[in-house]
Amino acid sequence: MKECMFFDANCRIGNSMNAPGPDAKELLSDMDFYGVDKSLVRHAAIPTGALASNLNLAEMLRADDSGRLTGVWCILPGQCDEQPEPDRFFAEMKKNRIGAITLSPFEHRYVPCRWTLGKIMDAAAERRIPVLLDAFSMKWAELYSFVKEFPGNVFFYFEAWGKWGTDRQIRPLLENLPRFYFGTTGYWNPEGLRDLAEIYGADRILYASGFPVYNQGSQMLQLKQSGLDEESIAEIAGLNLENLLKGAQL
Repeated sequence: MKECMFFDANCRIGNSMNAPGPDAKELLSDMDFYGVDKSLVRHAAIPTGALASNLNLAEMLRADDSGRLTGVWCILPGQCDEQPEPDRFFAEMKKNRIGAITLSPFEHRYVPCRWTLGKIMDAAAERRIPVLLDAFSMKWAELYSFVKEFPGNVFFYFEAWGKWGTDRQIRPLLENLPRFYFGTTGYWNPEGLRDLAEIYGADRILYASGFPVYNQGSQMLQLKQSGLDEESIAEIAGLNLENLLKGAQL
């Protein structure tokens, strides 16, 4: 199964509010064990503070001399001047090897919409910077409302607790948003994965482990048992994410 490159789209490091978590070195060790080449990484403490978690993640990424880890920073509404203007924010992202953004509106106490995030979301859409939507896990009405306001953005969605039975919610998003990408975290249905790839394209699916809640090997087995051809497996395993991050203009 190691014929293709694996780029994990869904990893967290750092201590959360409730428990200690792995650091960059521990993630890299896990990657070496399972044969994962690269990972996209968020801080586990984003819900408790965007600014501190962004700085701490950048610091942890400096321990990765190999350059195998790419970070994700959390954004905030611009009205309170907590983060710099988009151009400067994106320049800081590039400087710190950050390739994507996310949001945590329900914990950070604001309404996720154009009024609050329009400026940075529009700038991210223009630059094709991916936006991770994990904050909307199982909040389908809120998710639909948010993405409808920003149809031009590149979106990644990972379900925190598994997607068994949620195809009715996921498929309309894939159907109506050409830049919406579905991560495999918790999706324990190899035939369903093949069906999604055949209907919407293998280029819309990302290998995403959910580390450290799930180990990085489980979704490799799912891909192997999906019945997809080798080219499609290679796309899902890592080529899709690599191309999306390279396409972002930071």
